[in-house]
Amino acid sequence: MNGFSWILGAYFVHTDRYISNSNMYDTGAGVFPVYTTPRLTGPNANATFLADTQNNNAWAVFADATYELTKAWELDAAIRYDEDTRKNTTDTPTQFLPDPTATTGEVRQHTWSQVQPKGTLRYKPTEDITFYGGWSRGFRSGGFNQTGVGAVAKANGILGVNDLFNAEVADTWEVGMKSSWLDHRLNVGARAIRHQVDEWLLLQLSISDGHAEPRNLDATYKGGELEINARVSTNFDLYASYGYTDSRITKMADPTVIGNQAPLVSHDTINLGIQYHQAVADNLNAVARVDYQEIGRTWWAPSNSTSRNPVDLVDAADLAWRHRSGR
Repeated sequence: MNGFSWILGAYFVHTDRYISNSNMYDTGAGVFPVYTTPRLTGPNANATFLADTQNNNAWAVFADATYELTKAWELDAAIRYDEDTRKNTTDTPTQFLPDPTATTGEVRQHTWSQVQPKGTLRYKPTEDITFYGGWSRGFRSGGFNQTGVGAVAKANGILGVNDLFNAEVADTWEVGMKSSWLDHRLNVGARAIRHQVDEWLLLQLSISDGHAEPRNLDATYKGGELEINARVSTNFDLYASYGYTDSRITKMADPTVIGNQAPLVSHDTINLGIQYHQAVADNLNAVARVDYQEIGRTWWAPSNSTSRNPVDLVDAADLAWRHRSGR
């Protein structure tokens, strides 16, 4: 059928993984590598040791179809199904298990799955302007922390860290436009988004082993972005963009953080730049550019107790050679 296209696909991956980590007291006797067997005696004996073997099978099937309703309207629909089965075997020796209810050789198994639909409607009233809007669902599998860290984290007042962490599911709504002006010398784009994520995986430092362990939280992100690219002359290009994000924690094991800004998200970002390109030989261009970026305030923890002030970055030493393919 004219104006109709589609794609079908499948995916499979098998993973065998062994992971161990340990802590030692530095007695000045040097560093001893530890992989599968902890040091029980001698200098720098292990203070902690955790080890697990994981056997994972993940597969997915997906389909996408695009249909031109008219010359101006286009509909795209897609769907994907993921299933991830993970089996975790505890290899930690009994004397190092931080959870007294755990046992060496214990096998834990869990399967995560999710249907992920997506729909996008595009309207193109002219060749140079496109409006679009859509909704999509994304999925990231859950998994296992190392055996026993959940019990120790809870004993040390760290809420939400468990031996198993949940799968992450995100719903995203987006509307936007792309346009070209002045015979394609000026390009302008804008978009607004709302992103709702359930069981977002946040790495949390665990007292049990000094390592970061995933825990889950729910959050909502609202924001937008404006982008402009302009060809000022034959040799000069200018570009600028501004992005804004307001993020809020909506659910977490620690109820005192609800309503706070989500961690690791910059409140706003600014990008400015200029690029100069000059032909220096047949099929060879020299390209130089200067970039400025401001990364807005970023919070590190759900408690919002620490944050990084806005950071300004300038890259003024970018020079490249670009080969132009001849016909």
